[in-house]
Amino acid sequence: MKRFVSIRLKRVVASMVVLGVVWLAASRLFHLPPMAFASQALRVTATPVAGLLYRADNGQVDDITRTYRVGLSPSAGTTALASWREVVGRVPGLELRNGAGLVELKDRIPFVYETSSAEFLRTFRQTYHLDDVVKGATDEYDAMLRLAAWSGTQFDHGTDDVPGGNQVCDPSAVIAAGRAGSKYWCEIAARVMVHAANSLGWQARIITGSRDGYTWEHAVAELWSNQFDKWIAIDTDFNVLYEERGVPLSAFELSSRGERLRDENQLTVRRIAPSKPSLPSKDLMPYYAYVHVDLRTDWCTRSLRAGSPAGGDLATWWVARPAFPRFLTAKVRVDDEATFDWHVNTVALYALEARRRDDGAVQLTAGLAGYSPAFDHFEVSVDDTAWQRVPGARYEAQLAPGEHVLRARLVTSAGYPGPTSRVDLRLAAAGEG
Repeated sequence: MKRFVSIRLKRVVASMVVLGVVWLAASRLFHLPPMAFASQALRVTATPVAGLLYRADNGQVDDITRTYRVGLSPSAGTTALASWREVVGRVPGLELRNGAGLVELKDRIPFVYETSSAEFLRTFRQTYHLDDVVKGATDEYDAMLRLAAWSGTQFDHGTDDVPGGNQVCDPSAVIAAGRAGSKYWCEIAARVMVHAANSLGWQARIITGSRDGYTWEHAVAELWSNQFDKWIAIDTDFNVLYEERGVPLSAFELSSRGERLRDENQLTVRRIAPSKPSLPSKDLMPYYAYVHVDLRTDWCTRSLRAGSPAGGDLATWWVARPAFPRFLTAKVRVDDEATFDWHVNTVALYALEARRRDDGAVQLTAGLAGYSPAFDHFEVSVDDTAWQRVPGARYEAQLAPGEHVLRARLVTSAGYPGPTSRVDLRLAAAGEG
């Protein structure tokens, strides 16, 4: 009997020691109480298992995102700059003066965009006359600010039930309920803004901010700005956005240097609409200590199984400030700003062939490749002439002796021109040293 009691006692003590070790690991390493640690550890363990079971779903993402690469398909590893150096180097008298304006396309980004042709978005756009909201804007940024001001004044802040669910797959009903007095929180405000932007043909995404990475504390919309060639964070709950020297900032930028800019008085808080009655102003920089982006906005038109690697943690990128504590998660950390804030509607301009003619001019053939979920056509301009539509992805130009600038861009199906790619050349006259 004593031996039995002794064994039981040892097991109890051993269990307490194990629990103590777990508690210490949870609290010291991951800053979680034991139960929360157990729950998060289970999620981290189950996520890759479910992802393995449903790995075929990634094939659908590959198929969709492959369509965003348009135009020329250069050889693997070929860069735009290298193509110009190679082609120009074969033509006597032709010199590459500046290739700094050439854009290089990144590897495929596993982000799936909602299309403006989705029925619920067309209904939203028509019901609330969103074209009239942005009509008369001086430029794209002004149009986005007008849309944000409209979106941020349709309902007060609160926690009422959302018509159609929290994914806001019926934004028209949400606006109608908001105008009737319903109040919604930051995530709903952000989703309404994303849907409004998507309906007008702008690319947008949802960003989540947090002080500890575990708690969903704030959400904002980010819109891709063709004008600034970057993502810009727009908060339609607090009705603010942030600028540095007149340039709007992304959530990644706010996470990496927002507090420093604030402390150095270099951060401008731009109000886009009056404050909501139930939401007092506050310093939001602490909520950008951790930010993540879900790699999709087509929640309402492409359903996924729970645990699918095409959604959830395995399709979520996150980043945090350098001093951010150790964090237990299955989400994917992406510290590279150029990857986290990937560029949209961009064009890579390649040199394909150049030959000098008998009259001293150069016959140049350029190729165009782009990344856009809403591509319509390419355009080029030589020496600041008017933009010319390019049928296909190849362009022929005749260069006389002298200085030349070749620019390229793409235009989306909504009519928005993307950022410009540029190369500067010089052709020496025959006999010129």
